[in-house]
Amino acid sequence: MKKHIISVLVLLTLVMAPLFAQLDLKEKAQLVGVQLESKPGAVKDETATDISFIFIDRPTAYYHNLKDSVLTIEFYDAVISDQELTPIKEAPFSNSIITKEKVNVNKDIEGLQAEYKDIVRVVLTLQPEVKIDYTMTDDYNVVTFTSFWTKSGKLKTTVTGSKSRTWMWVVGGVVGVSGGVVAYLLTRPTDDGGEDPKADWDPTPPALPTAP
Repeated sequence: MKKHIISVLVLLTLVMAPLFAQLDLKEKAQLVGVQLESKPGAVKDETATDISFIFIDRPTAYYHNLKDSVLTIEFYDAVISDQELTPIKEAPFSNSIITKEKVNVNKDIEGLQAEYKDIVRVVLTLQPEVKIDYTMTDDYNVVTFTSFWTKSGKLKTTVTGSKSRTWMWVVGGVVGVSGGVVAYLLTRPTDDGGEDPKADWDPTPPALPTAP
């Protein structure tokens, strides 16, 4: 009888495991505020603009990409709070859209089981003829977009560093990085000087590692 019960429990575990794998029980970071601040740049006709994304708790990762004058930023394991967020319509941007979505981060990797994550996606549209260079940094629950931009002449100041990554993990102690992520970081295209990919490169985000 005892062996029969154990067999049933093992069978139920095997059946239910895929279902439990779909559950995302991690508490989500809440986006509660967006602040934009601009000041004169280092040279004439340049402007320095910072956008701070303020969370309660912090997202596990964020991804950013600039293509065809549209900047997309995605915050993982994050939701939008009930507080009204200030729209971003000041230069160098003409419009902003902030949405909450649930995505399968393994959809482009054959053979991996679906893993769904809550993300907050921010889409910022640049004004016409804007030349911009930017980087993103985080300080626990605040993720900051830092940029220098101009509408006239050549951009003089750059902030994109050789250590900047399109993907950034902000949770300490992440050790379970998948082979796909490692391959992505090793093979992503770079400039000769080891700088970040060009703005027109549109990578497919790799699967996220399991957060501790």
